[in-house]
Amino acid sequence: MSEPAARPSIGIGAIVAHPLFGQGRVSGYDGSSYVVVFKGGETKHVAFTFEGMKPEGSAGDPELDRIKEAVRQVLGEQGWLDAGLELGRRWTGGTIRLIPGKDDTQPKDIPIEQFFGKLIGIREKLRVLEQKLNNHPQLSAEDKAELQGYITRSYGSLTSFNVLFADKGGQFKGTGGREG
Repeated sequence: MSEPAARPSIGIGAIVAHPLFGQGRVSGYDGSSYVVVFKGGETKHVAFTFEGMKPEGSAGDPELDRIKEAVRQVLGEQGWLDAGLELGRRWTGGTIRLIPGKDDTQPKDIPIEQFFGKLIGIREKLRVLEQKLNNHPQLSAEDKAELQGYITRSYGSLTSFNVLFADKGGQFKGTGGREG
């Protein structure tokens, strides 16, 4: 009889301490290992069975993480999630590091999936605003066109982040360099 497959005991997003690589953040699971982003942005795969890596603070809930991933996968297969909004594979597990201009201030690391989620949130809010604007009964056509221009330019301001998308269809589109 074969051994049961190893399962994670540390949740996605948990801060961990590794005896060799130092402090890192669990950014996902891959087969029977954690995907951990360590300081400096280096990503390592650490086996679920490795006992030397310990969570610092809350270990999170790996079972809930697995359920969330399964639900995302099912919704995507049914077409209920916009596949064009997926983060490109090369960025998965990555970190955005904000480095302050003052020496006495600590840098801030943000998991790239969290940052990407916020970008998608901005996109969705802009879409809702656009729908409300276009369906507003008291705005003139000229007012709608003027306000639509601001929304379009807002999308244009976000095109710098298009490199994060897995699919070009999900990218931000602005005025194409045209103002107004």
